[in-house]
Amino acid sequence: MKSTIAWIATIFVMASGAAPAMAADWGGVKDMGGGVPIPVPAPAPVPTYDADSDWYIGLSLGGNLSTDATLRDSDPNMPVRNSSDLPLSETFGLMFGRYITPSLRWDVAIDYTPNFNLIDGMTSYSTSNAFGDQFNVSRDDTVKLSRTTALFSLLYDIPTGTRFTPYLGGGVGISWRRLQRSYTEYSCDATADPTCSPSTTPTFRGSDSKNQINVAAAVQAGVSTDLTDSIVWDNGWQMLWESGGISIDGNSVFGNNRLTFKDSVVQQFRSGIRLKFD
Repeated sequence: MKSTIAWIATIFVMASGAAPAMAADWGGVKDMGGGVPIPVPAPAPVPTYDADSDWYIGLSLGGNLSTDATLRDSDPNMPVRNSSDLPLSETFGLMFGRYITPSLRWDVAIDYTPNFNLIDGMTSYSTSNAFGDQFNVSRDDTVKLSRTTALFSLLYDIPTGTRFTPYLGGGVGISWRRLQRSYTEYSCDATADPTCSPSTTPTFRGSDSKNQINVAAAVQAGVSTDLTDSIVWDNGWQMLWESGGISIDGNSVFGNNRLTFKDSVVQQFRSGIRLKFD
């Protein structure tokens, strides 16, 4: 009997010493749920996206690496460039956007390409007008094209677990193209004298400009690099498609001289910095 009481007392003392430790581990007796200890899980973090966060702005520099387009002039003698010899041209851009999720974002990007030449320089040739009269012509003609695009794009950042993040995307918007033309033409009537030289007095001289807005679309791909938590270095490629064509006229002894630029697909490279506001 004394032995049994001793064992009960020993067990009671051990239980009394263990109770405070259990209470500390399980949040107290009130959390034990009828004698069965139930741990309280920590709440999982939930990402939030509010109107004052997850925005970014950016600046970029780049270039039009190639342009696949149709260029035609109503006078076949004009030295019009084609897709293979259109010059490379720089681009300047700015953007702003927002992350919809940690991987999906939208942005609005505005890019400007300054003037580059479609026709440039002096050319000499012989031609005839609509009445069959022959002329020797010397013409100094310059046609320049510039463009401004505004695109709304959706882009998907591919998680890699590193500071390098590839992305893919596409966008639609508008392309505002502007043609500027300046020309001076000298000619002489070669009907009677095929060897005549163009006079030093201009036969035609003029300048004009044409503006046109068309629908544009693009696909994009690139890699962004996290320089800091809020600064991202973005290097990307874009293929830009512009609908419709734009034309500009100029007077000539040949008749109305019209140059048309259409069906353009431009391959562009851009590099820039994005600043995130979290």
